[in-house]
Amino acid sequence: MGIEGMDAPVVRHSEYIYMDYGRHLSSRLKRSITGPMWHGPSLREALDGCTAEEALEKPLRQLPCIWDIVLHVTARAERARLHMDGLALEDPTREEDWPSIRGAPNTDAWIDAQARLNDAYKAMATRVLQVVSSGFHKVAEMNGCNIATMADGVVEHGAYHAAQIVLIRKELTSRGPRRGGTVTDVIW
Repeated sequence: MGIEGMDAPVVRHSEYIYMDYGRHLSSRLKRSITGPMWHGPSLREALDGCTAEEALEKPLRQLPCIWDIVLHVTARAERARLHMDGLALEDPTREEDWPSIRGAPNTDAWIDAQARLNDAYKAMATRVLQVVSSGFHKVAEMNGCNIATMADGVVEHGAYHAAQIVLIRKELTSRGPRRGGTVTDVIW
């Protein structure tokens, strides 16, 4: 009957399924930062070579700058990790969701912002592995999503904003040294 052994049922203890899925989710969270991602660049790849000055530019008036996006993605990953522990269950305030750049926006602060993004995803990936023993069906938010769904959401959120960063950087490079509005300001 078809491929040898395919007709025999696969029996696996549910704990092993969680372990495999936990490793999978943890890997996806790590790859959201480091790559490779199948759909395009990871967050680190999208940010590679981005200077503090470039991160502060707003070529598209309706979109935040790259630095704002990095702070937002970091805040969401940090908040998701807190959700996993039953903390920070309320919806974030605007300032919590889109934190402001604190202090002088210089190269050191930009490097720190990127390091914090990396640390937030690493902490989330580590925490996913730690809660595997309690099962992914544990509800972690008021809206009833479980930890696996939340971890997937953090990955998807990072991918969405990595694409935004790529588009903003393309717009910055297409503008060259000139300043002022572009056709995309009208379209967006």
